[in-house]
Amino acid sequence: MIIVGLNDIAGAHHNSSVALIRDGEIIFGASEERFSRIKFDMNFPDQALQAALKFANVSLQDVDYFAVGYPPSSFYLDLFCRNFWDLPRTLLGLGHHFFGMLKYLVPNFKKMYKPALRQNGLQKMHVPDAKIVYMDHHQSHAASAYRCSGFPDCLTISMDGFGPNGSGKNIAGQVYACAAGEMTLLEDIPLYATALWYSAFTVCLGLKYMDGEGKTMGLAAYGDPNVCYDDIKDMVFRYNDGVWKGYPFWIDYIMVPRDTILMNTASGRRIMALIDRHGQENVAAAAQQLLEERILSFIEQLRKRYHFDRIALAGGTFLNVKVNKLVRELPFVNEVFVHPHASDGGTAIGSALQLYHEKTGAPAVQKMVDSDLGVEYTDAEIEADLRLFDDKIEWQLLDGQLPDYVATALTEGKVIGWFQGREEWGPRALGRRSVLADPRDPHTRDKINSQMKNRDWFMPFAPSCLEDAGHSHFKNFCPTPFMTLAFDVVEGKEKDIASAIHVDNTARVHSVRPDNERYYQTIARFHEKTGVPVILNTSFNKHGLPIVHRPKEAIEHLLWGCVHELAIGSYIVRKRIAH
Repeated sequence: MIIVGLNDIAGAHHNSSVALIRDGEIIFGASEERFSRIKFDMNFPDQALQAALKFANVSLQDVDYFAVGYPPSSFYLDLFCRNFWDLPRTLLGLGHHFFGMLKYLVPNFKKMYKPALRQNGLQKMHVPDAKIVYMDHHQSHAASAYRCSGFPDCLTISMDGFGPNGSGKNIAGQVYACAAGEMTLLEDIPLYATALWYSAFTVCLGLKYMDGEGKTMGLAAYGDPNVCYDDIKDMVFRYNDGVWKGYPFWIDYIMVPRDTILMNTASGRRIMALIDRHGQENVAAAAQQLLEERILSFIEQLRKRYHFDRIALAGGTFLNVKVNKLVRELPFVNEVFVHPHASDGGTAIGSALQLYHEKTGAPAVQKMVDSDLGVEYTDAEIEADLRLFDDKIEWQLLDGQLPDYVATALTEGKVIGWFQGREEWGPRALGRRSVLADPRDPHTRDKINSQMKNRDWFMPFAPSCLEDAGHSHFKNFCPTPFMTLAFDVVEGKEKDIASAIHVDNTARVHSVRPDNERYYQTIARFHEKTGVPVILNTSFNKHGLPIVHRPKEAIEHLLWGCVHELAIGSYIVRKRIAH
């Protein structure tokens, strides 16, 4: 049985993504942004779908079902779910900006009452309606976590802004008891407990929705949460004894995608005033602490009602690695799995695996240990692209000598573009499309920022480490192949990885297994030369662009001066020196 999973087919949802499942096995996964070069592309994933079919050597007609992780929604009816006066309260708070919000709302009103207005990309491709199955959004998230965890049993939580369940009702998350392939719904997280409050703080801090939440987390380490904690604690959901308590102006947070509207809501004005009064760092710190406290309190209360010692997590909330770190450190949690594409793109895999289980009765649970699910290019294809730039670059075939060459180059202070194997599923660079550097030099961060990233000054880079040597540098280390957990750095080891740790002495670690052979060997050679089993790893993309997808794009980054040399396939590539 072949099932294609998509996170949405309406052409209006971020992280447009495709996954292909054959007989319960994940064969392929990719996001449209890699192909289109539009970051967070919201269009129907035509190119990613064609790549999936090509990789699996099947036609569109061969696909048995298309599982869609975002069903049609009754969005505006759900805005009254906490209190009838919540929506009027937000509208009145907008004052003369009310009409600006109407421009935002009216198109969605039309879609709610006329579902045919949803642009269904599959129907345009003449896929029969009988093959299209809409799956509960949060169940798709939860399935992506549980069914990729390899756990025999666990508690699974999905939590994000919001999404429709199987009947179209919008909620902010769900909790499942999972065992032997079955997922039993325990609780819904209501829409008014939306995690969009954190995004609202992010936008008011001058950062981008969907892209800046991690920056809020990074900035928080520079502030003191106690400065304004009491001023904002009432703006965040609470969970007490099984009952959710919502903030009366929670609908303000729904305006996050339209920052000018958000900032003119009562909540937006309040957040902006707090930033003016207390400073960005302190507001970010208070927001981060409240997110951590409220999530941990929720999980601790779930523990009182449901027995579990393993937990699987998905949804955009769990892109926050500091939250994930604290969840793992709870005394009753033995294992944590966070899906590598925790945001909505990951529902492409979750919806497909869940539908396969429902159609066949098979457990559809597997242990995901690598995220290399995308496109791969042969050395012949790489060389064809190299020849397009023959007058600007020179290259050398190194093959088995490549790891030693790159390790030596890193010790010489070079920044290396790394393009190897099948590209990663999700937003993290995991040794397939990465930029590598020596982590020991504290100036490396500034070097990469000035050449390539142009990132905010407070954002750290991350380390890749040999999985079997992680304990030497990170406390309470466990394998983290998807860079979804943070760890405290072992005291005295900070100087070894000075450019790959944060100001709070934590690191978002990527552990590397021997089966990622060429990357593992490179780090092992660096370890032999320096005594440090860690290298700096950041995503291979110029600021504002998606991670590189084609060899041509990697070569362009070399020519733009983003990296000193490029390790692509079996080749090392350099810019030609003008004579």
